[in-house]
Amino acid sequence: MKKKRKYIYLEKCLIIRILQIYIFSFYDFLFFISLSDAKWDDGGAGYAGEGDFFSTTLSVPPTFRVKSPDGDWLAGPAVASYARGWTTVKVYEDALNYDNNTDKFNLSQSFTFNIMKGLTFKTTGTWFYFDDSREFFKGDYIVATGPVYDTNHSTSNKHERLLDQTYNGILNYQTTFRQDHSIDAMAGVEYYDSYKKGFSASGYGSPLSDFQDLNYTSTAAGVRQIDSWHYRQRILSFFGRVNYDYKSKYLLSLVLRRDGYSKLPKDNRWGTFPGISAGWVLSRENFMESCSNVLSYAKIRASYGANGNVSGVLDANGNVVTGLDYYTVQGSYGIMKDKDGKIVPNYNGKVPLMINDLPNPTMRWEKSYTFETGFDIGFLNNKYILNFTYYNRRTQDKFAEITLPSHSGVSSFLSNNGEVQNQGMELELTANVLRTKDWKFTVSMNTAYNKNKIISLPYNGLPNNMQDAYQVYTGRKLADGTYERQWVGGYQEGQEYGVIYAFKSLGIYKSESEIPGNLIDRSTYTENGADAKVLYGPEAWAKLSDAEKEKGLPIQAGDVKWQDVNGDGVIDDYDRVKLGNTIPHWTGGFNINTSWKGLTLNCRLDYALGYWVHDWKTPWIMGNMQGTFNTISLVKDSWSESNPNGKYPVYGWADFLGKRNYDRISDINCYRGDYLAFREISLSYSLPQSWIHKSGLSKVDVSVTAQNLGYITAAKNMATPEYGVSQNGGYPLPRTVVLGLNVTF
Repeated sequence: MKKKRKYIYLEKCLIIRILQIYIFSFYDFLFFISLSDAKWDDGGAGYAGEGDFFSTTLSVPPTFRVKSPDGDWLAGPAVASYARGWTTVKVYEDALNYDNNTDKFNLSQSFTFNIMKGLTFKTTGTWFYFDDSREFFKGDYIVATGPVYDTNHSTSNKHERLLDQTYNGILNYQTTFRQDHSIDAMAGVEYYDSYKKGFSASGYGSPLSDFQDLNYTSTAAGVRQIDSWHYRQRILSFFGRVNYDYKSKYLLSLVLRRDGYSKLPKDNRWGTFPGISAGWVLSRENFMESCSNVLSYAKIRASYGANGNVSGVLDANGNVVTGLDYYTVQGSYGIMKDKDGKIVPNYNGKVPLMINDLPNPTMRWEKSYTFETGFDIGFLNNKYILNFTYYNRRTQDKFAEITLPSHSGVSSFLSNNGEVQNQGMELELTANVLRTKDWKFTVSMNTAYNKNKIISLPYNGLPNNMQDAYQVYTGRKLADGTYERQWVGGYQEGQEYGVIYAFKSLGIYKSESEIPGNLIDRSTYTENGADAKVLYGPEAWAKLSDAEKEKGLPIQAGDVKWQDVNGDGVIDDYDRVKLGNTIPHWTGGFNINTSWKGLTLNCRLDYALGYWVHDWKTPWIMGNMQGTFNTISLVKDSWSESNPNGKYPVYGWADFLGKRNYDRISDINCYRGDYLAFREISLSYSLPQSWIHKSGLSKVDVSVTAQNLGYITAAKNMATPEYGVSQNGGYPLPRTVVLGLNVTF
């Protein structure tokens, strides 16, 4: 009996082992998990706000002592107590108490089932959990001599949670039949669910200066604020692809996907996006054998397909500038409150609601249809490789903010706004210039040209269905004695968007004798919202009454000589001229790689050409717009009686309250943005094996890498001339040096 049990036990073990072998040969699995915890302190700059922090730093006099004779931090000048620059941040830094904490949790599990030869099914589930907690309390700190203290004791608490879930299943099938025919097919489905919720509360006026407690904040009207929110979005996608090739010579690919997005209205929620591509590898044809010693590889290709977009337009930092948010379709509303934050029950005792964002129940997918064709060629055993692509992309129902009149109470709303075309070419060339036992030298270059054009816009009854356009003189005088004008800028059918028109400077008036006596400047455009006073030449100014002079200013030596396009003796808003486009037409880069034995040098450069950048910050400082800030060294080259040949207009308080030497868009504050960027240089050395083999190491590499070394550009006053940066100057990319050591055992 015992012997029989032993056989039964062995039989069970054998069956289990066979099942284990079968199961693990039937599927593979992959598990991933990560957890991160972060704590940080916003510091004084975070509390003041970066803009206020750095701006008020400019207002600190060079004679400011920073500390008192007793060693205490001095309050210093400031527009407001919360906006102090770096010289006074120590005054309140110790009074700021932060408790910021974020936790991120990633979990991913996938299973791949090997159903039969060539057929697999892979399913994946991913969770991303994000918990964000932020608490803040401000104690007492000195704000002025006396001493005067800030005893506001503001406090806030915010907590937010996010859970993203993604589940998909993908079926793959690969087979080869009749020896030369190959098929690779894929079909799948994916579901995405994102849910966010949170709350926040804030207040001030607590009698306590040592610790945070919202319960002790003032109960006066409008002091305490509380809010909560819930956001959810879902995406369901079905997709498939079939790739076919014959002898790796004739290639065909078909793709199709259908996506449904919860942010869109029910009737427009689903979008279908097909695509097809084909390729012909000519170098595999028999008739190409005679030139194979020169032409190593040759392929021509073409494709056409559709893509959908609901994310909208992103800026350089990846933030959504124009795109669907949670309330685009249904609009957003709020309870009306008075200036003290109290609810206003003023309609038959009921609480009135006000609209914050207009609803748009007709929103639909932004779709791009792209045709591409090109070729890939390799010469001399692929020593030289050339790739060329021409593309023509038409984007329909493009997302755009539609500007509304100010009296509507809403500045703009998001809509599908016409069709835009982008077409151009991309060229890439790689040259393996030198390849010997010890030396290798490779150079690659890529360049791309793009030009856009507006194909159609929603009908509005205006010429070219234009939006946000304005008029300028053409320079031609009509038969009736008036001067011809044309609509430019903004968005117009048949025209390129992003074009910049500005006043053109012809120099600086060195003396009053150069100023036309009856010249009048009636332009109204200002950059900073200042009063645009009428400017008069010497003779015209002398004819004015005292009351009229109160509303104008004289044109004087040191002012800008603006181009009068139509020559009528009056500078007005129609006298702007075309400078160029704010979007680069040409972009590209260079890569240089050279090595000698174990020493390797890599250089990477990139460029952009054919566009202009608008600098708002430099003229704001040089025009002394704020009135009390320090200035920059360029002011030394401004006009003065002792420097009549100065490059820049006369320096004066707040641009003389209406002269607009600096306070208008012009070629003084717009520059060609063309640049060549020295993006990265890296030098590495692989230690010889004779040095390291005794230590048991297989490879040791040491390296030094320098990044963002600088630009060759005409836009020298900008922190960076690259497209998409802020007109406010932007932040310079940090120059970094990285030392590296890579050891392989």
